[in-house]
Amino acid sequence: MESAVPAVVALTDERWFTHFRPQDELTAVDEVNFWRPAAQTGFRALRPGQPFFFRLKAPYRAIAGFGFFAVSSQVSVPLAWEIFGDRNGDASKAAFEQRIRGYRTRFRRAEDAPLSCIVLRDAVFLPRRSWLPWDLEEGWQPNVVSYKGYDLATDGRRLEALLQSTHPDPVPDLQPTFELLQHDLRSRVEAVHVERPGQGTFRLRLLEAYGRQCAVTGEHAVPVLDAAHIQPYLGPASNHPQNGIVLRSDLHRLYDKGYVTVTPDLRLEVSSRLRDEFENGKHYYQMVGREIHVPRERRLAPSVEALEWHADNVFR
Repeated sequence: MESAVPAVVALTDERWFTHFRPQDELTAVDEVNFWRPAAQTGFRALRPGQPFFFRLKAPYRAIAGFGFFAVSSQVSVPLAWEIFGDRNGDASKAAFEQRIRGYRTRFRRAEDAPLSCIVLRDAVFLPRRSWLPWDLEEGWQPNVVSYKGYDLATDGRRLEALLQSTHPDPVPDLQPTFELLQHDLRSRVEAVHVERPGQGTFRLRLLEAYGRQCAVTGEHAVPVLDAAHIQPYLGPASNHPQNGIVLRSDLHRLYDKGYVTVTPDLRLEVSSRLRDEFENGKHYYQMVGREIHVPRERRLAPSVEALEWHADNVFR
């Protein structure tokens, strides 16, 4: 008997869809926020890396694209814009906020209520010739108002065929474990600007994993919390949560420059060079030996191999 391979088909707003695919051609986007204006609970139908398909309503009634589930979170509307910008499906913050207000009025939700977000990686928006009709024959009932689950091994085999023909490879930062990168896999635009796809997803996954607090200080003010890479970013696989720690912005800068590190036994170490070079750092030396806070889910905790790499290659 074949093992179940979960997938979700969700109703998709046409305006959201056309923001990402304005022309009738295949379009790939590194990350998107599939927000739900009326939902008040988290999304638990998928695990990271499993596919999430976009179904347009009447008159189309078709699968028009997909992405891969990364994380579900409830955040304020301003924070959603800060993290994802136009990856929320609007060209400006004002347009995004206006659209949310419209839905909030319609569903009688408080204007400042948290926004339920489903973050997807490697989203693909298909040209119309590649859309997959999806209606009663596929078990889709007219009373479905949000999403419906399918099994790619049984009733979702047409979805599996679409994946295999369009995006057969797994998303590296959504795999179960992180492996140190041996080569620089970053892409560059005009040999000047280094692209860093998936950064919003990386930040939100870490904020959720660490309870929205700095792993060292316990600081909860989200605007000063950064998602720090342990091994510096070398490609999408670097965005695995096991290659990250939530740090207050000042500690993040010191970490990237090698003045502090986190040991494999999860304690903060501060380099003597901070004092020698700047004749200061008393505040940070008071933190030496402090055990850092790590996620409760062990699959999200920092990679020991990555921590050793930072201590050996970055720490001064």
